[in-house]
Amino acid sequence: MNEKVLRIGVVGAGTVGAGVIEILMTRAALLERRSGVRLALAKVADIDAAKARAAGAPAEIIAADGMAVAGAPDIDIFVELIGGTDAAERMVRLALQSGKPVVTANKALLAEKGRPLFALAREKGVPLAFEAAVCGGIPIILALREGLIANRISSLLGIVNGTCNFILTRMAEKISYNAALREAQQQGYAEVDPRLDVDGIDSGHKLALLSAIAFDTWPDFNLLPLEGISRLDVMDVDFANYLEYTVKLLAVARTDPDNRRLFLSVHPSLLRHQHPLAGVHGSMNAVVLEGDVAKEAMFYGRGAGRYPTASAVVSDIVAVARALQSGERAWIWTPEEKPTYAIGNMADYRSRYYLRFIVEDRPGVLGRITTAMGDHEVSIASVHQFESELKDNQVPVTVLTHMAREGDVRAALQAIAHLAFMRAEPVMLRIEG
Repeated sequence: MNEKVLRIGVVGAGTVGAGVIEILMTRAALLERRSGVRLALAKVADIDAAKARAAGAPAEIIAADGMAVAGAPDIDIFVELIGGTDAAERMVRLALQSGKPVVTANKALLAEKGRPLFALAREKGVPLAFEAAVCGGIPIILALREGLIANRISSLLGIVNGTCNFILTRMAEKISYNAALREAQQQGYAEVDPRLDVDGIDSGHKLALLSAIAFDTWPDFNLLPLEGISRLDVMDVDFANYLEYTVKLLAVARTDPDNRRLFLSVHPSLLRHQHPLAGVHGSMNAVVLEGDVAKEAMFYGRGAGRYPTASAVVSDIVAVARALQSGERAWIWTPEEKPTYAIGNMADYRSRYYLRFIVEDRPGVLGRITTAMGDHEVSIASVHQFESELKDNQVPVTVLTHMAREGDVRAALQAIAHLAFMRAEPVMLRIEG
């Protein structure tokens, strides 16, 4: 076996960093036997040295300065696990400029500032690996980059945020959003400030990276349509279930029939109970892909947590180490300079829709709603008026549409919202799958 030792520098000893440190230290012999590469944990940096000690790092390798680790000439692979964007960007940039391969789990950094970092990696001829940035322990990046390399991907639907999926699972059991969120916080799935998750931002970061890999199209993260679950009413989850649908927060990427535009969005969606993603419960993640050769494929597993994410980080470390040991230039993925697809305007997105209205219970209401939708070329598949405990003679009405252009649906809703019998803002959810 090759006795060359590759020295690993890890910055960040939080939840994931602690898992990586533990795996590198306790499974060194296993990793060497399986990979043919000896990996030595040489430096661990964290502004809180107690975290590094608690993770089991020996005192002699603990440092406080992550930048020093990133630029150290005796570190062969730099692992960034501090999160955030500003400090992480400085460290990753320095490591790449120093000719070091980088492994990161930082989805926010790559989604918001990744393009120039990938360009720098290409210039320096070193990999920037990020399997752990999307869906934790699910090897979705590897699958897209290698396993499905012969496919032209036409659609991607993903449950990529475990916090939101846990909350929606509980809401399907008739628990309110606020109660489900409190439970998620108590169980450690949600932060005290949960906006990154429940507003769809975390899912958007992952969608940007998946789009870049699956569709060779790097979107501007700031322009992605992001809709979370914080405004979702348990009433709509209940009605969807009655109509044989499950509500999930989805990261959606889909090409149009002409294969010229790519539509990207994060939004709560209705899925038929029979759809494979409808059965993904709790904090689990899953992604369904449609390729022209392999057809439909589904990837399922834990999307977060110390060990699933650390497993993905170590997988990247081993892949990079093998390339360094062989003396070959590592296979480097970088975004296409010219995107394959134009990003489509969601007004042109075509889908079926679930619409819910709270209206005054009087004759002629359904006729006015259906007329307004017909005036905007939105065809109705079914209408349901539910018995309700709403006060003041108010009733909920739901409409399922046939395939329609989203701009037309929104125009119809705007017209309906101003009608005298309306008692609340209309609700619109897409029907996917």
